[in-house]
Amino acid sequence: MRTLLLALAAVSTLSTPVLAQDAPEGGAWTDCAVTAVTLMRDRMVLKCGGLAGADNPRMFAIETNDRLLDPVLRVALDSKARGKPIGVLYVKATFANPSGCAPADCRRLVAVESK
Repeated sequence: MRTLLLALAAVSTLSTPVLAQDAPEGGAWTDCAVTAVTLMRDRMVLKCGGLAGADNPRMFAIETNDRLLDPVLRVALDSKARGKPIGVLYVKATFANPSGCAPADCRRLVAVESK
């Protein structure tokens, strides 16, 4: 059974908070073998190994001012160090992407879980 480490977070860049389940396309879970964690001034980007596609994004972003940033960062770095995948919940709708998260290959991260 999966242990949820982080709950859904509100999409902070929109005027009305949107949760994964509230977006038109909803949210989805995917497995992520963390290959890189990039911190920028405005966001953190989590990159996962594997083949990317429209239904299988491999990059996920969260704003640096999001209250989930620190726990997500800890879980992602631990996963990368241990070589164990994590679960990532993301918003399917590209309109919810943080700034700089390209719709072609990146989605808004709203939760992670240790496996």
